[in-house]
Amino acid sequence: MKNDIFEKNRNIYSIILCGGSGTRLWPLSRKSFPKQFLSLGSDKKSLLQLSLDRVKNISPAKNRWIVTAKGQEELCSKQVGANADKIIIEPEARNTAPAIALTAWQLMKEDPESIMVILSSDHSIQNVRSFEQTIYDAVHLAKQNFFVTIGIQPTYPATGFGYIEQGLPLDIEGNILSPQKLTETAATGYSVRSFREKPNQAAAEQFLRTQKYLWNAGIFVWKTKTFWNAFSHIQPESASLIESITSDNLAEVYSKIENSPIDIAFIEQTSHVACVPANFDWNDVGSWSAVRECFEQDNQGNNVSGDVFHLETKNSVIHSTGPFVSVIGMENIAVIATNDAVLVMPLNRSQDVKKTIQYLEVKNQKLL
Repeated sequence: MKNDIFEKNRNIYSIILCGGSGTRLWPLSRKSFPKQFLSLGSDKKSLLQLSLDRVKNISPAKNRWIVTAKGQEELCSKQVGANADKIIIEPEARNTAPAIALTAWQLMKEDPESIMVILSSDHSIQNVRSFEQTIYDAVHLAKQNFFVTIGIQPTYPATGFGYIEQGLPLDIEGNILSPQKLTETAATGYSVRSFREKPNQAAAEQFLRTQKYLWNAGIFVWKTKTFWNAFSHIQPESASLIESITSDNLAEVYSKIENSPIDIAFIEQTSHVACVPANFDWNDVGSWSAVRECFEQDNQGNNVSGDVFHLETKNSVIHSTGPFVSVIGMENIAVIATNDAVLVMPLNRSQDVKKTIQYLEVKNQKLL
């Protein structure tokens, strides 16, 4: 793949959102050590460190910014090292719209002609070269003043993701491709007909059948100045608050900004939105079942880490950062042990970890 657009445009900034709590990978993930800081693969790099590796050809280190939550800055700084130039610290979690807008305003003051590539720190992306190609295409469309989101081809009728409905096919310059042109050249992206919130099972199955819908991966690309002008128009109160922020009043002002995801606060309310279908394998690593899918398995399909023995066990996740764990004659289960907690469940019940979290919020918050 040609990297010329990255080499010629040194004003592409990779903005990595790193403030999540990651409770779905409890008990390994905790409020004090969330999912993005975990090392789940054999190379011992955390999800955050893998995210930084992934953008090394897209943005030089001086153009890599991390946005993290208050209380995580030391952990973040230790893992990031010299691989990012700036760590922006949210005084409190206010969802993705305030985090992205705060970062955009700071970037406006430093490099108003910049392009933002906004990514999550806790996702798994395979095929890095294909990822670069997708971002390459998205940057081209962003240069035409599109707000670009990356869509993932659904592999099953998921009810846990938002969906993007594809509209008309676009070429690399953002022009609509006629049916005749489509026989000569492949579409770079699509206009966006609609955004759909997390659907019920029947709707998810319908989306899959039409082949017109993509999962919303929460990856965005746009010109900083174009975004700020549009955001200021759509969310004037939030924009005004952000513009009034100083080092002395950050916590006070930030607490007044509406707690909202960027999709609802901005993307779904603006025009000139384009979607680029991803050419890479993506997973939000939102469960222990997903960990097994994303990371190395032995010849029995097990993902294993720590002081573990297993016999006649298949297709399971066995992690221990605490006691020795032995698993015999089991299939499709998760056994996760730490120094103070143990989780045992069938992998197809991975989403029910949230029920443990709900219980602990009432009964024993020190384990969260």
